[in-house]
Amino acid sequence: MNLSILLRNRSHCLKNLRRSCSSDIVKGREFVIPVPWGVIRGKEWGHPEGLPWLAIHGWLDNAGTFNTLLPHIGSEHRFLAVDVPGHGLSSHLPKGITYNEQNQVVWMERVVRHFGWDKFSLIGHSMGGQLATNYTTYFPERVKSLISLDMMGPAANTDFYSEQSKVFKEIREGVSHILDHEKLAEEKPPKIYSTHEAAVERMLAAAATGWGPVTREAAEIMLTRGLKEVDGGFTFSRDIRLMPLDRRNYSLNKTSREFLLELAANIACPHLLIKADKGPWYDTKERNEELLNIYKTNDRFEYHTVEGSHHVHLSHSERVLPIINLFLDKCTN
Repeated sequence: MNLSILLRNRSHCLKNLRRSCSSDIVKGREFVIPVPWGVIRGKEWGHPEGLPWLAIHGWLDNAGTFNTLLPHIGSEHRFLAVDVPGHGLSSHLPKGITYNEQNQVVWMERVVRHFGWDKFSLIGHSMGGQLATNYTTYFPERVKSLISLDMMGPAANTDFYSEQSKVFKEIREGVSHILDHEKLAEEKPPKIYSTHEAAVERMLAAAATGWGPVTREAAEIMLTRGLKEVDGGFTFSRDIRLMPLDRRNYSLNKTSREFLLELAANIACPHLLIKADKGPWYDTKERNEELLNIYKTNDRFEYHTVEGSHHVHLSHSERVLPIINLFLDKCTN
């Protein structure tokens, strides 16, 4: 990449951010998709007839994660950022139905069919990057471009593969854990925070001890969709049953790493992976490098690192925007 062009684009992005952050463009347009268990809600930016993109947030986040990023990408694109079922303002799955990786692909296809897209592009952060990568490997003919933010992919994540001798044991444990957690969720009411500020402080503390600190502004953005008012104060809107998803070793969809590497080799579309230098790694250095080498067999793959923690795209979107805009320019040309 030409450094002078990148710096020039970064300066341009900063000027655009300062000029438009208070304008209506940042607010986006709300949308609602009916589904059998309720609705999937989200936010839309860009031209209504623009090139379609589906944007997917990370675990326990919501569509607000893209508030400072997507409004500032070229107007020829149309970005639809969903609240993944069980997150944000979207309906929770019915009781007795579990959250798992394969269910996620099904709701993604529901959204795609709702909008009647034959071909479209995907951008995802963290879990969203994982889901976007999964969808691309399953339906490579449908995806025009793929952008993954701070997520290498399932073949470099020990939470999603296992040795064959351990798969059966881990599936058994997973079934038990999910049902136990479901019972606990029924018996234990969600925590209520007496003030909005108390909820913000809880989110800031959780981020600092989890995948990396977020700014107060970023937390406020996320809680616009992630908090609901109830009697006695506020509670998080996400489904408590999502918590077993963080115990990835209880995944019911584990498979061999060899299979996941084979899927990764199926990605042939323009593919951008941006890694935060202080973000989490989910596997060994050797396995991450092995996966990167497979991605690099696609001559339209790009890999970049940026300074920041896991939510750098939200807290410091100016570090990510120039890279994305250059990538999209290449895809268009």
